[in-house]
Amino acid sequence: MATWDAVSNYYSGQGVVMIGTRDETTGKPKGLMPVGNVSDLRIAVATSVLEHKESQSGQRSIDLRLTTETKCNLTMTMESFNADNLAIALRSSSTSALAGSVSAEAVDGYLGKVNPLSRMKISSLVVERGATALTAYVDDDTPFDYKSNLDAGSFWLNDGSVQPVAKLTTGGTAPSAITVSTAAGAPTKVTVANTAAIGSYAVFSGFTGTDAATINGKAFKVTEDTTTSDVYLDVDTFGKTITLGTPLSFFDGDDLTADFNFAAQQQVDALTEGATDYYLRFEGLNTANSNEPVVIEVFKFSVDPLKELALIGDGVQQFVLEGNVLADNLQTTGSKYFKQILLS
Repeated sequence: MATWDAVSNYYSGQGVVMIGTRDETTGKPKGLMPVGNVSDLRIAVATSVLEHKESQSGQRSIDLRLTTETKCNLTMTMESFNADNLAIALRSSSTSALAGSVSAEAVDGYLGKVNPLSRMKISSLVVERGATALTAYVDDDTPFDYKSNLDAGSFWLNDGSVQPVAKLTTGGTAPSAITVSTAAGAPTKVTVANTAAIGSYAVFSGFTGTDAATINGKAFKVTEDTTTSDVYLDVDTFGKTITLGTPLSFFDGDDLTADFNFAAQQQVDALTEGATDYYLRFEGLNTANSNEPVVIEVFKFSVDPLKELALIGDGVQQFVLEGNVLADNLQTTGSKYFKQILLS
């Protein structure tokens, strides 16, 4: 062994990170909460330096370095996507909703598209048009009005591509005439008080005639010939027999309502809050030294909003919390930035 060898204290850290709001009077934390698994935690110190060159020797040598700024940053890679962590990372407000129910939530219905509800993890969903309860999907052999995704809290409105709609047109505006296509490939005209926009979709039911199934219960795009009194549909009925009957309609954007129950849940509204100063404490283990304890306390941590929130990937998703460790003038002894405590 060399004469002047010292004992090396190696370090490899793991442990629990906790964050809490900071008492602006005392500088102490107002209680700390563990944030879950943190795969990387770093504190970086940087300085800005003014270098002065002498002008006497002919060498223009640097004879003074003046520190003009000391900056301390903290970076933390988090893996626990709970509402409290996301609220910190997104400068957000987090609200909790106890399990409950919603009655007659207004929904604008769009054919062949997913229509979201205000809550997720729902049950007992009933979608209605006026006083008529619409028909939920059962199987591909039965007409229906909607399919639901109860976990996500949404429903898809039938476009008639598999089975015609069941009750969706009930209560809709009644057409006064139908004119089949005047030539092969030409649109079909339905005379009806129209609220459908060009390029949107409409569905009709109740037409009669040998070929009425060509149009009944199926959604078709509204073409550019449409006016306030005539709806032209992108469907070729040239040479077919379709008569008026007792038809009804549904246009994209028509009013629906939804009744449902929902489970307890939390909502994070991103970027609704101003900057907040936090207190951070790391209760760690030095796995390179028999898991000896290590404690680090950061007195005043100002968090930047997330630069990126990764939501799809092959591995465990993470998000990186970054911010500045600020000088805390309420710390009257020792460092104003952070301290590390370890066994002697």
